[in-house]
Amino acid sequence: METEQPKIYHHHTPRQYLLAWADADERIAWLGYGKVSRSGLTVVGGENDFYRLKKLTVPDVDCLKLFIDGLREHGRDGHKRFLQMYLLPTRLKALLEQRIAEQQQRVAERGASEDDMGGAAIAQARHTLAVAIANFNEDYHASIERRFWPVLELIKQRDFSFYEDSKRTIDFIHGLFVQYYRTKAVKERALQKENVLFDDMERVWDVLSHIMAIEAGGSFFADRRNFQIVVLDNDTRVPFITSDQPIINMLTDGKSFDVPEKMELYYPLSPTQAMLYLEKSTPTGKFNNQVSIDDAHRYNQMMLDHSGLRVFSNSEEYLMFLKECAGVKKQSH
Repeated sequence: METEQPKIYHHHTPRQYLLAWADADERIAWLGYGKVSRSGLTVVGGENDFYRLKKLTVPDVDCLKLFIDGLREHGRDGHKRFLQMYLLPTRLKALLEQRIAEQQQRVAERGASEDDMGGAAIAQARHTLAVAIANFNEDYHASIERRFWPVLELIKQRDFSFYEDSKRTIDFIHGLFVQYYRTKAVKERALQKENVLFDDMERVWDVLSHIMAIEAGGSFFADRRNFQIVVLDNDTRVPFITSDQPIINMLTDGKSFDVPEKMELYYPLSPTQAMLYLEKSTPTGKFNNQVSIDDAHRYNQMMLDHSGLRVFSNSEEYLMFLKECAGVKKQSH
């Protein structure tokens, strides 16, 4: 049986999601770093060790617990369980290395061979912990997405019956907000915010992003009867693009991490479909279910503004057009 290996490249934009823009060879066009390229889905939308577990300090853990205690009571136990799961592999690794060092000292003192230490068992333990530290966080995201993708397929077919089922609605809203908070773009904007509670937001962000996704999702679930799902159709020659921040709040400027009073979520589903998640009170004049070329350009511009490093498309030609427009815009300023 093949032994599981530690993952190096972690996808913060899910490969399954980007398939809708890829060609038959699973290659996708993207604009980033000032150029338009085409690459395989295995090497875009991610970063090496992005989800690798961080070794949290005692103050980190204490402040996270303090942060959790300030949240609504209903979700606190779940947040603390996730924190303990997150801490376990790195703590076990530290304990293992301490025990190995102590054993090496005893072996050296009595002149025994290293075989007496149980080298094979130590190697296996190290490998198991290396896999957990590298894979736990991305595997946890994948488990959430496995419940989310079937709901997304129903939405593409305009089948909203799942919204009457509490469990499936939880899968939908949880998946939506995990995707919103898991990205590099949101992480980078969060790190730019001044913080008085944590010494290093980078170190605690994996835990915080999960907590924030659950808290935001819980709030939306409680208020779900006041929200609606709208599917946009795009039959124009301008395809919907997506980005490494695929879910955006249309009421923010895309460059800050300020918490808005309201959210109007836009989520491209493919070059020809997109989803809006809106309050039912939103004026219907704000959007057209059958988008025009101008509408498609407007949504694409929002996606570009909210992106971190890359935007993706099924059309290299359209990305070249966006690149030229960005250059003209830059020169005008």
